[in-house]
Amino acid sequence: MPASIARTHHYQRRRLEPKSVSRSLTLSSETLSVIAKIDVAEAEDGAVTPIDYKRGRRPHVGQGAYAPERVQVCLQALLLEEHGYRVEEGAIYYAESRERVRIVLDEDLRAAARDAVSGLRLIVSQGRIPPPLKDSPKCPRCALVSVCLPDEVSALSGSALAPRPIAVSADEALPLVVQSQRARINKAGDTLKIADKEQGETKVRLIDVSDVALFGNVTVTPPALSALLEREIPVTFHSHGGWFRGIAHGLGHRNVEIRTAQYRTSFDDACCLRFARDLVAAKIVNQRTILRRNWRGEKAARQAVLDRLAAARKAAGGAANMPELLGLEGDAAATYFRAFAGLLAPPVTNRTTDDPDGLTPFRFEARNRRPPTDPVNAMLTRHLTPLEH
Repeated sequence: MPASIARTHHYQRRRLEPKSVSRSLTLSSETLSVIAKIDVAEAEDGAVTPIDYKRGRRPHVGQGAYAPERVQVCLQALLLEEHGYRVEEGAIYYAESRERVRIVLDEDLRAAARDAVSGLRLIVSQGRIPPPLKDSPKCPRCALVSVCLPDEVSALSGSALAPRPIAVSADEALPLVVQSQRARINKAGDTLKIADKEQGETKVRLIDVSDVALFGNVTVTPPALSALLEREIPVTFHSHGGWFRGIAHGLGHRNVEIRTAQYRTSFDDACCLRFARDLVAAKIVNQRTILRRNWRGEKAARQAVLDRLAAARKAAGGAANMPELLGLEGDAAATYFRAFAGLLAPPVTNRTTDDPDGLTPFRFEARNRRPPTDPVNAMLTRHLTPLEH
């Protein structure tokens, strides 16, 4: 058979045998004592290729990816091989640049992966967390930065570098509020099923839920509660009238060393005052920024408010004690909310049956809450729209 015909025949045979793709495949290894969750595993012609997904762009390095990323893919390949699969290569897909990089699983990389596991096991046996990276550019975009807190740990150890702000990714999850009396919450796969005789049945995906608030006589089954706790989704229990009764939460943050240092620092009055001064000053700066960017009122009044907030920020940085700092924070908040109406469009005449006074309902006179008495205060008090049932 000519080579061209043989290649065509092989191509047609591969088209008739499509790839088998598995996602979020979790495997464990008794030999390595590790557990891996593989983003994607492609099976074709008897071979399996583990593919790890990364958010950023492909780095321009010699082997196509950084060493830790290559080791991660290699460990996934080792687990697949231990479970009887044939693995010839791995891959990394970079979502931002939409590029797929082939990872060659040579003996050097396999040895590096096994050495990495041995080193981690040694660290665990010693019971000590390794020191954080110092001012590394990789930390702010790391998925575990809010767990390991490298800059905060360095600051507690005496570093002169100020902690960099943590950029929290946008979270589209919303609170789930259940107020229907005698409603029952069950778990159905990766969703919560809320059953009620009067309002019927509602399903909400767990990934869309940030927290759960139960009011009155609402039942949550143990499997549903267990799924919420595993995902670190807090569940609060309230009376029918809204009084808080208690909260159920998962294990939460497990970095004991950081918690110990925080508690130790909380007994240092000078350190607490420095931290509180920075916190109040940052709050006043944010208030001033909102007023400066969104002002709709008279320019003269705007400048007077900005000057007063600037003075409050400066005074907060030099507060001698906590009572003085609290007074400065309260005065700045009062200044901000007295000027808050300047951020809204002025009332316009529009007499309708819904607005008999002929004014737009979005007007602000003073801050009030519990309960808020106007639409603007309602939005300020409850800035997230819950998924209500």
